[in-house]
Amino acid sequence: MKRNIEFNGGVAKQKVTPSVGDARLACLQNMGLFDAVDLDPYGSPSKLLDSAVQAVAEGGLLLVTATDMAVLCGNNGEACYAKYGSYPLHKPYCHEMALRILLASLEQHAARHKRHIRPVLSLSIDFYIRIFVRVYTSAAEVKNSATRLGYVWQSTGCDSFYWQRVGRKAVKGGGNSVKYMPGAGPAVPQQCPETGAGFQMGGPFWAEPLHDPEWVAGLLDQVRRDKENLPAFDKLHSLLTTVGEELGDQPLYLNLHDICKTLRTSPPRSEAFRSALVNAGYRVSGTHANPLGIKTDAPWSVVWDIMRCWVGEHPVKTPAPGSAAEKILAKEPEVKADFSRAQQAVSKAKQKGVARFLPNPGLSRGAFFVGCGAPLLTPLACLAPAAEANWGPKPRHGRPAKQQRYEDGLKQQSQPQPQQGEQQQEQEEQAAALRTEAA
Repeated sequence: MKRNIEFNGGVAKQKVTPSVGDARLACLQNMGLFDAVDLDPYGSPSKLLDSAVQAVAEGGLLLVTATDMAVLCGNNGEACYAKYGSYPLHKPYCHEMALRILLASLEQHAARHKRHIRPVLSLSIDFYIRIFVRVYTSAAEVKNSATRLGYVWQSTGCDSFYWQRVGRKAVKGGGNSVKYMPGAGPAVPQQCPETGAGFQMGGPFWAEPLHDPEWVAGLLDQVRRDKENLPAFDKLHSLLTTVGEELGDQPLYLNLHDICKTLRTSPPRSEAFRSALVNAGYRVSGTHANPLGIKTDAPWSVVWDIMRCWVGEHPVKTPAPGSAAEKILAKEPEVKADFSRAQQAVSKAKQKGVARFLPNPGLSRGAFFVGCGAPLLTPLACLAPAAEANWGPKPRHGRPAKQQRYEDGLKQQSQPQPQQGEQQQEQEEQAAALRTEAA
């Protein structure tokens, strides 16, 4: 850090003070001082949220990165509840759900100090999530905190899920009278209307938009202007382009392949399915969190009717008795699906030929890469590392003694073994030599 400050010189020397210590203490000693606070810990940022939200200036920017995706995506629900105060659901929409869990936790930390957040950009990238939020102070706005959070009721028999807000607000008399109340319920019947199965409840999650469209559009313009200075321009441009097309008011998304897996049918083309939703009078978009994800304001009854029509045109084998597929396909569709191409169903970026999902830049990314003049899939071993990496799983037989035994075993196996006749002759010669010595 000190070398970087010396290298930049000028204003950097005057304003930047490097320090080593507890980040929470630094935030609490400088409350409301920083225009921007960036949290990028190794793992969970949960311990830093309360102090960081107090250190940001009014209207300042708070950036948070979380890499504990196994916790946030539902593999360790009890750990997620302990760290973030939300119970996750391990479902196809788990990567967007991880964003909403982190935002909900941050909102609740801010509310304790009469502050609230407004997300401007929330991203799920590779193995981590990263959020950008503005932080404001308003005791009146904090009263709306519960209305910005919600629970998700997930059917245990199919892919259907339903939202329920934690709180609600009743406005009367032209806005002069406002009353805050708990959310109304029950949000779902006792049994799933499609399969008759029960429900799982997850949350609370952030139920408001993940992005500020104007902020994203301005950032995308800036990225385009700085194209020559950004080595990862293509990746950034595709990511922000996809974010800019998302339906902001529709939390979570459905996965077409998972729906077809439930029905044991081959999936329709994404464009055909999206066109059916548009022709039925609903909005539709993709999501940056999953190339197969689809956001829509259509109710699940319409989604299942469209799939019933698809199966009707593309028959499947008789479903197993009592299966979810049998129960769903047993009902007649109330909505007649129209799979003809709808212009609104096609992404504007796709129409312009703009790539939306690109691999990560760099040759040494992942388990394989292109280089060394070798074929397309070349093991990383073709590059000799300058030093052993101090992270990641250690190689097998890594201990010296164990490694030596392993190598000795390989040498012994590689030596040619004598035939049975040769072994017998060798034994007779050794016995004769012993008799001669004894005589």
